Amino acid sequence: MRRALLHLIVIASLAAACSDTAATTVPPTSAAPTSTAAPATTAPTTTLAPATAPATTTTVPPATTAPATTLPSATTTTTPATCPPGPTVTPDALGIETITADLNADGAGDTVQTYFSPGEDRWHLRVEWGGGGVTDQVIEDSLGAAPARPIGPFDIEGDGTPELFATVGSGASTVLVGLFDVVGCEVTRVTIGGEAAVFPVGASVQNVSGLSCGPVGDLDRLFASFVDESNYEGGFEPFTLLGAELTAGIGDGAGFTPEEAGALAVLDCGDLSL
Repeated sequence: MRRALLHLIVIASLAAACSDTAATTVPPTSAAPTSTAAPATTAPTTTLAPATAPATTTTVPPATTAPATTLPSATTTTTPATCPPGPTVTPDALGIETITADLNADGAGDTVQTYFSPGEDRWHLRVEWGGGGVTDQVIEDSLGAAPARPIGPFDIEGDGTPELFATVGSGASTVLVGLFDVVGCEVTRVTIGGEAAVFPVGASVQNVSGLSCGPVGDLDRLFASFVDESNYEGGFEPFTLLGAELTAGIGDGAGFTPEEAGALAVLDCGDLSL
């Protein structure tokens, strides 16, 4: 359109020139007519989007990967302790009681037995270790009339190795509970002031007694005595266990109803049961 308009302007100019020219017609020269150039127009800058090659979808076959090999996670393996051999159970042994527990925390089940030796008139505590070997010892404060038997393990100290609870005798209305410390292949009777520790658990009309495992390292002897038909008086005596020795602490007293007093007559240590 701009170029056509320019041509019209040139033609109009030539026509006007012809009307003003003399009658004599001057032949046109061979020179090209002078044309008035239109002002240069700067074309707007057009920002072109970068050329984008058409996307080519190439299907690459999945890489073939060898099946992953699952390696076992790093774990700490505890090798069961190998303990020295010990004596066999005497042929005349009586009243054998057996439980299985991991006493020395080596991952192997240990066989714990109590049995009566008529020739000694004493009960024995015997451990056949899962990793091999035997520990066998006399329960010095037990007599034939008062049977001993293993109760089970409970970690009083919270050190990862449990103590072994066992009955070591009985009374008219109570069971006598003893404790044994386990270190490696050794089983040692827990003591109080150098004497074998014994805790009665049970109840009669006149007296009630029990044993409770409290916070780490703590063991409480519970007791109550009859006052009248509605009242018992008692309390608790705390003990702290360090190794194979119990140390008595300062206890506290309390009053109980008959029902509350009766509830004290238990062994309250984890899942252990008489």
